[in-house]
Amino acid sequence: MFDSKVAVIKIGSNVLTQSNGLPDLDRMEHLVTQIQGLIAQGKKIVLVSSGAVAFGRQSIALPEKLNPVFKKQIWASTGQIKLINQYQEFFGKLNQPIAQILVTKEDFRDRKHFLNMKNCVEALLQQGILPIINENDTVTITELMFTDNDELASLTAAMINADTMILLTNVDGI
Repeated sequence: MFDSKVAVIKIGSNVLTQSNGLPDLDRMEHLVTQIQGLIAQGKKIVLVSSGAVAFGRQSIALPEKLNPVFKKQIWASTGQIKLINQYQEFFGKLNQPIAQILVTKEDFRDRKHFLNMKNCVEALLQQGILPIINENDTVTITELMFTDNDELASLTAAMINADTMILLTNVDGI
């Protein structure tokens, strides 16, 4: 498909959800199969995946009056479990081990955190384990949030010296 050896693939929330905001498991499984195909070709892939809030929203009804920040934290923290479990199920069918890494912008600013994260991702890749990275929305304060997972994907790509970054999105103009 492409000549790169190391790629970061970012899947946006809108790609993982249906028009009603619920997770699109058929599309997710199709993407997993394609990613596994790249890994089978010898590509080292790091997946940056949105979707935790959508998965949380699917199963937890919250009062309208609840603080929007609390809503996002609740949906992200409960949905991250569902999101990673769904990836585990789909990649597990293909015998592909995965790992979850939750990060904040501060992890890229603090040298120790950055090096630990870089070393962890590289060790996972060396062992044939697919790292799945997402922002840790439950602990991030607004001023230090990533603008979106495109920014997280680009920082991740730079951190591991990826030669390709693929942004899967349905945002016009991207």
